[in-house]
Amino acid sequence: MTIRHVESFFRPKAVLGIGRPADVPAEEMLRRLTALPDEYRALYAHTLDGWRTLGKIRDATNYELGIVFDAAEMTPSLVRGLTEQGCRALIWLPDTPVPEAILRAGRDETLRVLGPGSSGAAHARTLSLSAWGLPAAGTTALIAQSRSIAAAALDWAAGHALGFSWIAVTGGEADVDVADLLDYAALDPSTQAVVLQLSHIRSPRKFMSAARACARSKPVVVLQTPDAHDDAAQPTDPVLSAAFRRAGLVEVDRITAIFSALAAMSRIGEAMQGRIAVVGTGSGICQLARASLWREGLTPAAPSDGAWTALREHLPDMQSGTQWLDVGLASDEQTLDALRATLAAPGVDMVMFVRSPAPGRDDEAFAQRLVTARLRERLVVVFLGQARAAPALRRCAEGGIAAFASVEAAARALRYRREHRRTQELLMQTPTLDPLAHGREPPVLPVPAKLKGSWVLPAADAAELLIGYGLQPAAWAEAAGRGLRVKLKRHPEMGVYIEARLDPASAAAPTTYALPPVDDVLATTMLGEIGLGSRVNAPLGLRASDYATAVARLSQLAVEQPRLLEADVRLLPADGIAEIGYARLVAEAEPPSERDRLALAPYPSALARVAPLKGERQMLLRVIRPTDEPALIRMLSELDPEEIRLRFFRYIRQFTHAMAARMSQIDYDREMTFVAEADSRPGELAGVSTLVSDPTGSEAEFAALVHHNFAGLGLGRQLMRAILDYGAQRGIRRIYGDVLLENAPMLALSHSLGFRRERHPDDPGCVRVVLEVPPEKARSWTTLRSFART
Repeated sequence: MTIRHVESFFRPKAVLGIGRPADVPAEEMLRRLTALPDEYRALYAHTLDGWRTLGKIRDATNYELGIVFDAAEMTPSLVRGLTEQGCRALIWLPDTPVPEAILRAGRDETLRVLGPGSSGAAHARTLSLSAWGLPAAGTTALIAQSRSIAAAALDWAAGHALGFSWIAVTGGEADVDVADLLDYAALDPSTQAVVLQLSHIRSPRKFMSAARACARSKPVVVLQTPDAHDDAAQPTDPVLSAAFRRAGLVEVDRITAIFSALAAMSRIGEAMQGRIAVVGTGSGICQLARASLWREGLTPAAPSDGAWTALREHLPDMQSGTQWLDVGLASDEQTLDALRATLAAPGVDMVMFVRSPAPGRDDEAFAQRLVTARLRERLVVVFLGQARAAPALRRCAEGGIAAFASVEAAARALRYRREHRRTQELLMQTPTLDPLAHGREPPVLPVPAKLKGSWVLPAADAAELLIGYGLQPAAWAEAAGRGLRVKLKRHPEMGVYIEARLDPASAAAPTTYALPPVDDVLATTMLGEIGLGSRVNAPLGLRASDYATAVARLSQLAVEQPRLLEADVRLLPADGIAEIGYARLVAEAEPPSERDRLALAPYPSALARVAPLKGERQMLLRVIRPTDEPALIRMLSELDPEEIRLRFFRYIRQFTHAMAARMSQIDYDREMTFVAEADSRPGELAGVSTLVSDPTGSEAEFAALVHHNFAGLGLGRQLMRAILDYGAQRGIRRIYGDVLLENAPMLALSHSLGFRRERHPDDPGCVRVVLEVPPEKARSWTTLRSFART
């Protein structure tokens, strides 16, 4: 259901309390609700002075949100009565599990439930439906599974002048989970960043889709905490960490680090590339700052000699090294001049300024001067100390400057910003196409007759299956030497994952993890985490390229073989692709569903089709791949300016890698893009059509484009048929597109396919074309077409 009715938790028309509060936090929540006008609040199964009490549920008209104080009062008939009267959401405060009968009773009206064990939700610009006070207005959403961690985070943020757009605690997640709220945050214009705390993931495919969608548009910082219901849980789960990286999230390891990361995301500019100059009020603290940057993997910058020379004219007593500047006891104005000059120096992206307390100095007054100077986006400030530093830190925070109480916290914040940028860049890198990755029938895993449970594949069967993926046995398999141990396993929440480490290696050697599918770019990055480099002249077996293709093929094995339960494979470097030195494969007779087995939707090769065109021509229509990026850029670059405007609603001079990567690297769970391979130019694209569904999967927007060299062949109709067929198979009920009024060919095509026209809600120069698909008609495009003509 995703974001359906989630808005009711933050902006309800009226609130109904159900039952008597059982503890102090619940009583505090009820007390806070008294701030609402009388007509917007009422109680059921409880009486209290100053409150209206409803005797019958049929009197609960338009109470959009119910707050469950006493779970014993909740029955299926009560829930049905509430939904009939317009209730769309429940905050379930008690730890008592939400019965399945309750969830079923509200399902027809899509009743959303936050909890059990939730401590509520609050919106900075409306009201607080929790025991907390209304958070200070900000642009960051806080999503937490733990109410105690959420409370601590709120208090810490309040002390550091950090505000929130809204907060929500999911608790036991009987219905609404972190993925629902990530989807809501992604679409919320008042939210510019997200802080997330979680200990478990209820639905891996849903979480990964929501996390990727949110992280593409705004920074998401995540804190992973051990599962309270698992006594054997480790402090962090490396598979979840791998999932976070794959989704583009920045993971932190402590609650205070959440806010270092938050300050980095919201207060440090996007231009930061990692070149950081250190300026301080003493050579000793300059060295501490440099050391903290080195520990976080950051390299202090060295401004040019000319920049230092110019600074010495203003500060003749300053001391400097190649990567630091000590302004000593310079005045506040001289210090500001030094900061401006350092920021203006070539080769400097950021400045870390460290100020220690000194007699006769007013740190709070200097902080105010920093705010007035408007240097905030490229400046990170550290005020050392406690009593005198606190008001200065607060003044900087209120002025939007990233300020910290230690050089370590400041360096961590800079690392988080760099990690966010690098993660986004990694997700947009274009892989090369391995010939085995697409366009072939996968090898068949042999299943013994009448076998139940799991079994170890005989050596001959395992070798034959691996050979089917281009992985040959090594002639010297038993010999000692460098190698890579790769294991395919099943995670209880995230499904299949890949684990790799060097072999042989010490017990302390690092292990790396990833979720399939993995291409060569992701495999190379993954192997870099265990020390394999990119130097061409490195010894055989110590380069990521020695194993990357083989790891990508083992990933494809994990995706295409649902019966594969686990695998343990030793790869040995060879002149070409790595070879198999040892392999043990375990299969099972009854595999889980694909959604439970794979957290990421695999490439849907089965959707490829041959499309007949006019003049007895044909073209292959298939789903877009990340490796199509260069061909996509070539096709778009050949379009006329007017063709570009009709498709993108504006003129675009140049299509960049980032734009094309966003179009070609899609989430196959929520987006589907078909491309037509030009029959006259192999490897080139003739057209493209896209269908992007909302998080609920009930509505989707389409777009289509055909290269002018292939106009008049009926290719546009075939591309539209492909996305309509796919949408109908997915059960999408409403498909729409926005078309410029002068785009007569697209308007005519959509009309012939059964779309009706609507006035565009925002742009008078556009028309919205809409196709409604009744449930009984959502079978195939053929049905859609017959429906359109009736």
